[in-house]
Amino acid sequence: MPEPVIVEVAVGVPADAVWRALRDPGEIRRWHGWDYEEGGGLEGEIRQIYLGGARADAGRLTLDTGAGAFSLEPRGAGTIVRVTRAAPEGHEGWGGIYDEINEGWLSFVQQLRLYLERHAGEDRRTIHLEREIPVPEGELWFRSEHQTGVLLGDYGLMIAAHGRTIVSTYGLSDDAFDALARHIG
Repeated sequence: MPEPVIVEVAVGVPADAVWRALRDPGEIRRWHGWDYEEGGGLEGEIRQIYLGGARADAGRLTLDTGAGAFSLEPRGAGTIVRVTRAAPEGHEGWGGIYDEINEGWLSFVQQLRLYLERHAGEDRRTIHLEREIPVPEGELWFRSEHQTGVLLGDYGLMIAAHGRTIVSTYGLSDDAFDALARHIG
């Protein structure tokens, strides 16, 4: 029985660009997770998830991280990105089950989409809060049962999730970034 799909997102760029963003550590840093230093920080997390024990098949466009498996399906000028993950023992799927790892994959794939569609090649800085804050007015990027992502003008994305807020920013000056961090912090 195949593993159930936990995330499926259409990304408006060709599959080779998505594949590069999943395999190049410099690219991964521009969309995955959030900045932090403890325990090896974001760089260590990238090595562990995407490079260390991950099994990549460029011909099939699949990447199995051990915590979730990516598959890319070219579709016209875009790509369908799917993440699958085995359901808990005794369950056929994930319906009705809240899982922090699944929610993380949803956040990360939406950050990947933002990076590739709107900020390709740009470095990113993040703000991470261990609490959910109300999302501001703005263009809805995505909504799920447990998360809402809203665009912050042309510079970023705020994701309010169950007990967590992630803000990915691109192109802000140090002063503007610091002001945003103070405002939402």
